[in-house]
Amino acid sequence: MKRHGLPAVLTWLCAAALLAAGCSSGSREGGTSGDSAPPSSASSPASPLPAPTGRDTGEVNRDDVNGDGHADVVVNGWYRQPKNSGKWRNNRFVALASPGGPDPAAAFRLSERFAAPDPKVVSAPFSLDSSVQFTGDLDDDGHADIVVRAPRADGRGRLTDHQFVVWGGPEGPVGATELPPGAHRAAAVGDFDGDGALDLLTLAPASSEYDLKPQPATVLHGPLDRDGGTPRTTTESDVGHGGWVPVSHVLAGDFDGDGRDDLLTMAEYGEEDVRFEEKGIEDVEDAHFHRGTPQGLREAGTVPGITGRLPGYAAIPHAVGDFDGDGRDDVLARPREGGGLVVVPGGAKGLGRGRGPVALEGVRTSYVRAPAVGDLNGDGRDDVALRTPGKDRRVGRVTVLLGGPGGLDDGRATVIDRYAIGLDGKPAHPGDRDFFGRDLHIADLDTDGRAELLIGTFGFNQPRKEAGYWILSGTESGPSTTDRRFVATKDFGG
Repeated sequence: MKRHGLPAVLTWLCAAALLAAGCSSGSREGGTSGDSAPPSSASSPASPLPAPTGRDTGEVNRDDVNGDGHADVVVNGWYRQPKNSGKWRNNRFVALASPGGPDPAAAFRLSERFAAPDPKVVSAPFSLDSSVQFTGDLDDDGHADIVVRAPRADGRGRLTDHQFVVWGGPEGPVGATELPPGAHRAAAVGDFDGDGALDLLTLAPASSEYDLKPQPATVLHGPLDRDGGTPRTTTESDVGHGGWVPVSHVLAGDFDGDGRDDLLTMAEYGEEDVRFEEKGIEDVEDAHFHRGTPQGLREAGTVPGITGRLPGYAAIPHAVGDFDGDGRDDVLARPREGGGLVVVPGGAKGLGRGRGPVALEGVRTSYVRAPAVGDLNGDGRDDVALRTPGKDRRVGRVTVLLGGPGGLDDGRATVIDRYAIGLDGKPAHPGDRDFFGRDLHIADLDTDGRAELLIGTFGFNQPRKEAGYWILSGTESGPSTTDRRFVATKDFGG
């Protein structure tokens, strides 16, 4: 998705909303899919704003934190504390793009300045925060800002999320605004009204099966003010259809190519959800396309290729990118049944309403976790990197799919593991894993027009190798397995 320039927003992660959203007047129980009433709108008081840049130029900055014209990448890394301590340390950092490649020492550590987890929470990174941050110039000052979450432990040891917007600046991040506790989680950044200023979308928790209530999605229209993160105005709509559609996945992208970002919502039901015992559930679909308009998001029907109605049959959306280069964003999803992948193309009438869904039979996976999206070979089309299982699940494996005129091509899939890049070592016992590919990022960090692939790994337990990232250079055929270097997580920003 070249217009966005950033790996797609992933849904289960990220941050909290800036305002607690109320219920939309357009909410309903049951009913059929289709256009809904326009979302209601409410204004919020605004503090003085910086001079607008994105609206003047028609461009928005989605990933350039220091404003030098090159996209940067935000990484949430973990590494083991000094030898034999058994503790883990968080290093959430911004790797700044630079001709010739990033300088690890010049990376900006967010954890130490703005968003460090509670010191008590150090037992293992997997039980803590492994979220992927998302970025965008939310205050319209020409520098991309970063929305992050950081878990903190209360007096009883329970984890709660603290949410921040870390503001970008010429030398890197310059300050942060902590979002109100208990506010709804932010789920996406996009220009939903097409005014040239990025907006922040927040999503209320899904209704329980026993307590049906609206689930508002609120667009906090930018620019946001740094003093409390006050938006210019807000619009909201009930994406949960009065509690009948418990939305758990959302992705933003310009799926119809009109220059405004749209929203895909996907519900998730349990196998024995009591909602299926009610008469109205038969008329409710689980995946919906919400078109961006100058007045806010407007529901515009279901999404062929993703909707499934019944548990076990729908596809779970995971990533957004313009894989075929037609100027409309597409969605990569995984069907709940079968273990493969499917691409749902964008179209002028909406997501999945032009060219039909395309199954990627050459890639078999039972899970998809935080795929990375970007242009690895510089052809103007987005590519994808994702973890896929191998014969020995203890050895991590990454599969790269390149975009093309027909979209992602599973016939040209490249598989990369530790041995493909010249590493040795093997599992020491049945439970030993190297976690190669546990964290993936795609960004043009050397500014040559072809993005690098960052592959996170912890190494095998015996002996424990340093946690870090392999940086594979982008080439015309994809990521290079020979032109690569390793940087320890602890050395970024060191």
